[in-house]
Amino acid sequence: MKRYPPNQSQLYKVTSPADLARRLEVELCDLEELANRYDNYKRFDAGKTKKRPVQEPKDRLKKIHQKIARWLSRIETPDYLHSAIRGRSYITNASAHRADVDLIKVDIKSFFNNVRTHSVYLFFLHYMKCRADVSMLLAKILTVDGHLATGSSVSPILSYFAHKPMFDEIAQLSNELDLTFTVYVDDMCLSGEQAVRRTLFNVRQIIHRHGLSSHKCRYFPAGVPRVVTGNALTPKGTRLPHPRHLKIKKAFEELECLSAGPAREKAVNALKSRLYEAAQLEPVWAERARSLANSEALKQ
Repeated sequence: MKRYPPNQSQLYKVTSPADLARRLEVELCDLEELANRYDNYKRFDAGKTKKRPVQEPKDRLKKIHQKIARWLSRIETPDYLHSAIRGRSYITNASAHRADVDLIKVDIKSFFNNVRTHSVYLFFLHYMKCRADVSMLLAKILTVDGHLATGSSVSPILSYFAHKPMFDEIAQLSNELDLTFTVYVDDMCLSGEQAVRRTLFNVRQIIHRHGLSSHKCRYFPAGVPRVVTGNALTPKGTRLPHPRHLKIKKAFEELECLSAGPAREKAVNALKSRLYEAAQLEPVWAERARSLANSEALKQ
């Protein structure tokens, strides 16, 4: 997918709400209605143990969010960003670091809920050079209850752009200290000789100065096992962490208790997806997935 500088984006220098509606291929009256309606989102709780509220845009608004997400993801971004970018993932994020050097980790607390409408407005106003009324219309369309929607396709990339100055400031600090810096949504890692507690304190100060809060802050001396965006860093490279091994084991055990039918078919498909995902780190899991598929085929 071709990527380009901001001034070549469909969202750059939008001169009026009517111009925005034309670019999005919707009627202006529909766009303004979507910006001002409260019931544009499905609201529910997700998670098996720790529940988290989800706001998912309904179909009409979802199409607009998806289009804007595509446009934003095509804008050039720094090498440190690994989320919401084609060809990058939580795996490439982890693989940028090593097990034999010091590493610090820091997350942003409730990131989507704390990316406010005003921050989105400022991004479109200053970075994308849109007119003020256009910037506010976009901010209202892309946020709910005053913040980014937790269930929207646009939120991962927009959360980055809305706080790009903060991430760039941390990247600058990282460059000055000759550290490797990566960002995956709200998960930041810095590794190298100067990835020490003092650096972690400075990163947290930057986050606080930009109006956000940090948590899950950890320091790992060289050689100490660490998990980065769900991947275990070892002297032999990036590996599947123990909790994900246990989840696969549990899924196989649960499958043995299911008889043929829709429930078993759903469980098999979920387990195959989990195995192929694990195979991105350890190829041996792909063979387990193929064996599972073959054994299920023989039972039919």
